[in-house]
Amino acid sequence: MHECRLENKETYYETLVEWWIKWNFPILEKSSLPQRIFVVSAEGIDLYAIPVYVSDSALCWIGFITGNKDSEKKYRKNALNFLLYNVEQYMKSIGYSLIMTVSSNPILKKLFEDSNYTSSSKNIIEYIKKIWYGTRSRRSS
Repeated sequence: MHECRLENKETYYETLVEWWIKWNFPILEKSSLPQRIFVVSAEGIDLYAIPVYVSDSALCWIGFITGNKDSEKKYRKNALNFLLYNVEQYMKSIGYSLIMTVSSNPILKKLFEDSNYTSSSKNIIEYIKKIWYGTRSRRSS
């Protein structure tokens, strides 16, 4: 049976780094992650994590969905669907009405389509630029 829990970047960052290394994914700085990181597990084994970014609008963004490459397939079955559903329900319960995400991963694309997400763009490339190389995590007001 799958279980979902809410972690934060302080407690879960090192796990994400381990997973990113195994997937050969770029290592994001801890300051680039949101506080909310939803995790699904089975029998005490963490399977997937979804960081959720919030805004000052009714829109939130899920990004950098990561799986535990070392987990067994039998545990992963339907785990991501379960996690996504729980993320949606939680974010709805705290007042968000729209979730945005991007992906070119075929498994994630199918997950989103099966979960009634609408594709809003075709042939779009997402860009990211690091504009600060220090240790501060927020811009000064």
